Amino acid sequence: MDDAIGVDIGGGSIRASLFDANGLELKSNHSKTPEHLDNLSFLTVLIDTIAPLVTTCKGIGIGSPGPLNNESGVLLTSANIKGIKNVPIKSTLEKEFSLPVFYENDANCAALGEAIFGKYKSYESQLILTLGTGIGGGFVTNGKLYSGFLGNGIEIGHTTAVIGGALCGCGVKGCVESYFSTKGFINRYYEKTNTLLTNAEEFFNLVRSGDKIAKEVLEFGTITLAHAVRNAVHLLNPEAVVFVGGITKSYDLFGGILEKEIRTTIFTVLNDRLQIGLGGNISGTLGAASLVFAKEKS
Repeated sequence: MDDAIGVDIGGGSIRASLFDANGLELKSNHSKTPEHLDNLSFLTVLIDTIAPLVTTCKGIGIGSPGPLNNESGVLLTSANIKGIKNVPIKSTLEKEFSLPVFYENDANCAALGEAIFGKYKSYESQLILTLGTGIGGGFVTNGKLYSGFLGNGIEIGHTTAVIGGALCGCGVKGCVESYFSTKGFINRYYEKTNTLLTNAEEFFNLVRSGDKIAKEVLEFGTITLAHAVRNAVHLLNPEAVVFVGGITKSYDLFGGILEKEIRTTIFTVLNDRLQIGLGGNISGTLGAASLVFAKEKS
């Protein structure tokens, strides 16, 4: 009974994995989410993805984009998953599988996973940013996750980078996520070239090939992200800032500029203490399963 299931709900897919108490993945399953969703079809795919993994585990952890209500276990809506609203994830899964279900913002799950299993686990406090379809944030101090009201804290991707800037999926103009994220890169590149890219890999390949517009989009996005991190560092004073997520595969193209901009703009006294770097490649599913493991230890 030491195993736990972790489920990572993304913009286009659902991944579920079974882990032991050491974070070793035992089994996994993956499903694509339909293009045209409603609550019932979404919950059906979610249940079907989890079902093959249910054994004598002690619980299920779920991570998803928000906004959400982590107390009632309801996904309210999402900028990156269209067609669903007020989805009763926790109650539905507990009824279906007769297991306790813990539900948090996916970035909070990533932060907790890093705190328990990651390469920065020895540090007192960590600010973790997930760089992918959008940008998420999570903050862990002394082993405890700060999730904010109903699980919606540390939404760094939806802090303002440019007043009156590009429209974000959340409906507000100028969010950091509009400039540094897969969607941000694709949309800003389209604005400048009228060329619609399909994914982050295609965008970063253009950067590597020397495409001038792609490089400009990346450089501006990197500066906006750096200043969002600067703001968070001055608010939270974390011991480590950790970057995770799919976009970090191309960290060599922006990491140097990002770290330099952060370090040259924060208070000098903070630099001696602050660690900045890539996370330990903790999967989204292990981050979600960490909700179960952390609950067992509390």
